[in-house]
Amino acid sequence: MKITDSMWALPNDLVKGDIIGLKTTREGHQNGLPLAANVENPAGSFAEALNKAFALVNDQQITAEELATRMATDPASVDAHTVMIAGEKARISLTFAKAVADSAVKTYRELTNLR
Repeated sequence: MKITDSMWALPNDLVKGDIIGLKTTREGHQNGLPLAANVENPAGSFAEALNKAFALVNDQQITAEELATRMATDPASVDAHTVMIAGEKARISLTFAKAVADSAVKTYRELTNLR
């Protein structure tokens, strides 16, 4: 079967380079916010990169907590799957951040114990 261009064509306003934006079709999806491409500026140093990463982890934790609170106080304002997705993103990012921090501490200890 030959794939035709019209079969897989996306509107030009959704495609920017190798980033394809998603179009929300329901008000409740993404809490009514439009999706934006996540373009990060490169960090100048390793410490700056870690600070940015930990700030993103903190933001995800705060977002997950706020969504859970909204779900408890006004269940109609947010979908359950949105709360679960935000909670899992926060959990995974925190687990990864903890692993990176543990690895950095372990590496530092190994470097200071070199003889």
